[in-house]
Amino acid sequence: MTYRVFLVDDHKVVRDGIKAMLLAKPEFQVVGEASSAQEARQSIESCNLDIVFVDLKLPDGNGALLINELTSKVKALYLLLTSDPNGVDLERAKAAGAVGFLTKDMNTEEYFKALTEVTNGKKYISSAFSNTLLNDVLNYTSREIEVLRGFADGLTYKEIGARLDMSPRTVETHKNNLMRKMEAKSIVEMVRIAIKQHVITA
Repeated sequence: MTYRVFLVDDHKVVRDGIKAMLLAKPEFQVVGEASSAQEARQSIESCNLDIVFVDLKLPDGNGALLINELTSKVKALYLLLTSDPNGVDLERAKAAGAVGFLTKDMNTEEYFKALTEVTNGKKYISSAFSNTLLNDVLNYTSREIEVLRGFADGLTYKEIGARLDMSPRTVETHKNNLMRKMEAKSIVEMVRIAIKQHVITA
């Protein structure tokens, strides 16, 4: 099978590097590329794609948010590229539907390992993300993280429920699950741990 690949990165040297690497594997064919989020939006729908590499930091947007936008238009395997791995962006990309979390300084062997994993229906996370960080972020559901953000913003159970369209009782259930996972004894401690783990920002 041949996988059609699209590259979104504002650095030509990065796009050229990935293209050169993929030349060694005839089953991967680069059929398009873009240097910005806007350029990707304009050209990606015209391509029949299987795999899309998206840079996290684009000149006109965030790559994780772009993935969230593109997944509704183009069904493909989305892999986030970053030179600065952190939990917040990992969580955003995970929620957006990314199946690969890669760093730009990965060697060729790891890139192909990632491609093998995602094309076989699995997720791949670069070894550059620390195990602790991965466990912290991936251990929480996207709904739990939204509840965490609500508490970090100083909202009450009722206010968080209104923001997330859920009952205060459901908010409390999420809070209890979070405190159990974090082994936190209070909401303040729970939020402090989440910030320290880079699950949410201060």
